[in-house]
Amino acid sequence: STSTSTSTSTSTLDTYSFNKKPLIPRGPAVFSASVLTLEQDEQGQILDTFINVTNSWSKGYLMVNDRLLGRYWPDAGPQFTLFLPGVWLKEGWNQITFVELQSYQDGMLWFVDKPYIDGPVKP
Repeated sequence: STSTSTSTSTSTLDTYSFNKKPLIPRGPAVFSASVLTLEQDEQGQILDTFINVTNSWSKGYLMVNDRLLGRYWPDAGPQFTLFLPGVWLKEGWNQITFVELQSYQDGMLWFVDKPYIDGPVKP
């Protein structure tokens, strides 16, 4: 009688993460997207906002309409949001570009109305 055995080996390195982001670098990578500006004040001016990068991005630079908004490194903190002045936005479509240096999760970003620095900031 002959017996055959099959074993499957999976690398445990794929399962390691920090703050739900993989430790194995997936970058550097450049991401670009177009975002539609909708919210305006009573005078028709586009409002200031903050971009939250905590859940999807690890370390890199963010540009809006070819202007460098700033760098981000939410795993190191203390800054988890980048301030985006409304005057930098155009009515209609705006170009957002990420230069991710380490790793990323799902490529999402959130526009929020309050900064997040070492935790939520109360006005």
